[in-house]
Amino acid sequence: MKKVLSINLLLFLAIFLFECKPKKDKDPDEDPATVFDKQAMLTNYADNLIMPSYNSFKVSLDSLINVYDAFKISGSLIDLQVVKQKFQTAYIKYQRCDLFEFGPAETHIIRSSLNVFPTDSVQINSNIALGTYNLSVIANLDAKGFPALEFLFYGNGASENSILGLFSNTNRKQYVSDLLTEMSTKINSVVSSWSSSYRNTFINSLNTDVGSSIGFLVNQLNFQLDYLKNAKIGIPLGKKSLGVAVPTSCEAYYTAYSVSYAKETLNLIENAYLGRSVSGSNGKGFDDYLAHLDAKYNGGSLNDAINTQFAIAKTKLSAVPDPLSTQVTANAAVVDAAYVELVKLLVLLKTDMPSSLGVVITYQDGDGD
Repeated sequence: MKKVLSINLLLFLAIFLFECKPKKDKDPDEDPATVFDKQAMLTNYADNLIMPSYNSFKVSLDSLINVYDAFKISGSLIDLQVVKQKFQTAYIKYQRCDLFEFGPAETHIIRSSLNVFPTDSVQINSNIALGTYNLSVIANLDAKGFPALEFLFYGNGASENSILGLFSNTNRKQYVSDLLTEMSTKINSVVSSWSSSYRNTFINSLNTDVGSSIGFLVNQLNFQLDYLKNAKIGIPLGKKSLGVAVPTSCEAYYTAYSVSYAKETLNLIENAYLGRSVSGSNGKGFDDYLAHLDAKYNGGSLNDAINTQFAIAKTKLSAVPDPLSTQVTANAAVVDAAYVELVKLLVLLKTDMPSSLGVVITYQDGDGD
């Protein structure tokens, strides 16, 4: 009996000592004393970047609708010029919230409804001529949204007086109204969802798995960079057409603001990485998360490497003047230099950052980068 008691006592002491032994390999992000405040980060994103961006876009779109309604009545050149000014403002404001295509925005397919380019001018003119159309069908994805409005307000090198004359067509006036109504309905639904319930859902999703808020943000941040690299720069440059430039595939082809919008997109991606608010204030973001995890890249800080590459990419993109449709043929080397730096940035954000955060990239870009 004494021998059994002695053995039990030894076993008890061994278990006790094992449990009390410090766990040197414990993940620091799981230690309550050093845990990264993910909820604070997500709250910063929701309250200082995402919701203000959507609200600002909504205000600009509402303003565009109001001035267009006035133009429909007056038919004056001055009112058309005001419409074009408001259009440009709204399009820029859209560029500043395009990244957040998850939750309500994904439900209402905002990106596919508002910014499929190049637009299909033949389909647009056919819809106007018929006077009947269903904007929800796939055939009209590239005949609506901002690119369609741009074609209708600016035309392909047409004078303002020529455009003004085209708006004597009642069907044309109504088509623009229908496009604006669909855009407004969708963005109002997104803003309403964020304000009512989705904000709480978003800031309380604290994991990094598929379907989490952090997972959504990381995926959309990278999707947007892929979108910038490919659709906004690479395709016009000829990266998908054996080196043959395709100027007409540029975003904002008719207004020649392609590079300006590309810069807005890169700024938004950087803001999303840094947790920078719409007012420019630095908040808790992925840079802080990576620093907390002490994520490394080539022996140094991954966060430092990403910030450095952002600066390089922005410098190279800023060296490309508008219109991009001209630059892809007349100044292709400068455009390509910007493209190359965007690829380097994408590798850091799409491979190294998700690996450090435990996030799986789930979207498909289709080009293997």
